[in-house]
Amino acid sequence: MSLEIQMVKNVKPGHLLIAEDIVSHKKKTVRIEMLLNAGLIALEYMLYVISFSILFLYKVVADYGAIDWHDFSSILDIPVIGEYSLLLAVIFTVYTGWLYQRGMFRWSRDIKPVEDTFTAAKAVTVSFLIALGLVFFLKTSVIYSRVLILALAILMVLIFLLTRFIRLGVLSALRKTQLYNKNVLIIGAGRVGEQIRDQLNDNKTSSSCFVGFLDDYKKGPQILGTIPHIEKLVQQHKIQEIYITIPSERGLINKLITSVRKYDVQIKIIPELFELVTSSVSFDHAFDYPCIEIVRTPLRGLNWFMKRSADFILSALGVIAISPVLLLVTLAIKLDSKGPILIKQKRIGKNGAPFHMLKFRSMVANAEALKASLASQNEAMGPVFKIKNDPRITRVGRFIRKYSLDELPQLLNVLAGQMSLVGPRPPLPNEVEQYTDYQWRRFDVRPGITGLWQVSGRSDLPFEEWVKLDIYYIERWSLAMEFKILLKTIPVVLKGEGAY
Repeated sequence: MSLEIQMVKNVKPGHLLIAEDIVSHKKKTVRIEMLLNAGLIALEYMLYVISFSILFLYKVVADYGAIDWHDFSSILDIPVIGEYSLLLAVIFTVYTGWLYQRGMFRWSRDIKPVEDTFTAAKAVTVSFLIALGLVFFLKTSVIYSRVLILALAILMVLIFLLTRFIRLGVLSALRKTQLYNKNVLIIGAGRVGEQIRDQLNDNKTSSSCFVGFLDDYKKGPQILGTIPHIEKLVQQHKIQEIYITIPSERGLINKLITSVRKYDVQIKIIPELFELVTSSVSFDHAFDYPCIEIVRTPLRGLNWFMKRSADFILSALGVIAISPVLLLVTLAIKLDSKGPILIKQKRIGKNGAPFHMLKFRSMVANAEALKASLASQNEAMGPVFKIKNDPRITRVGRFIRKYSLDELPQLLNVLAGQMSLVGPRPPLPNEVEQYTDYQWRRFDVRPGITGLWQVSGRSDLPFEEWVKLDIYYIERWSLAMEFKILLKTIPVVLKGEGAY
């Protein structure tokens, strides 16, 4: 029996349904988090700007005569406006970078007003020193107001503290109204597990909500079941975070993480000295305990922002640049055969969430109905359907497939945020139902139009090689790798190698 068949037999049904259910629930909470976090950050920086503006008006503008408040644009005529704007821009850049690196803008972090304010004070000190040092090297003729600089530094620290109390108030109000909660499941009802439960329940500002324990050896009102029930309970209770407090059970924890990491759930381990089950980890704190959080990919935070920005800009420019090609392909498909020009295929994206992928139609209109009759001719290994000389492909379809022109409408999926330019190819739902736990790791990032396996052999590679290359990309992502794959895609597509 082949390895692929053995692995497929080990798959439990319903994984896709559970993943879709979890993603659907989490989208609501993430949307609330993003809106509130963006609003609070905007409020914080608006207060900084207002403070600077008031100080500038009273300590600098006053030296240049009265202001005509009917023509507020006259402030722009003040000779030193450019120098002060540069000073403020440098301060904000360094200050924001310092706080970002220390996670001060993360919605999910525990807010500690005193400790966080000391961090902000350090950031203000460093940013002001760097800004003034830069001004010194630029040899500007402006003598900056020392009162303004000192007052602004103090006000920034005070505003930071104020906005942290505002954050605490917002979190406390959310907790009381239960507009959204991050449901937490604890593995192990021992001493450590109970202490985490107590701290979760006592923390009035945390969005985390204790749901229950899983334990193989204990019973009680808060114990929802044993560890083998975890996938069912993750779906039933819409779990978003899991704390593992029994790390000494190596084999059990390995199996548990393998079964759960396919879903969009945070996994945190209260560590002991043992060999980690994965190299993708991040060290964090869970209340009074250090913990190891399973990290799916380096594609997060600033890396995610850079990739998403590049995707949006490049795909927008691409749609404009290839619009003549899109029109020609549209006309060719229309003249060649009956049926729609574009087709929408239900595909599976990040974290198992479904979406509709756009493609130019390259097959006859009833291609799906004919698929069952061709099952015996499938030439691909694993849960994939591929035939080199597929009789369902039209004349125009064979050409546009060879040069990947049928994939061009997916630039619209990229603009919509459903796909990326680079990433694993999105599979069909019936293929996903056959995936093993290991193969599910392809969903740790957004699917892409091109990817590492496409530039390494395209359809000529067996499915297991696709997966290995996809996971290599996911675990070792870098901006350099991203652009390298994009550049390698161009000659591969022009040659039409391995595409069918």
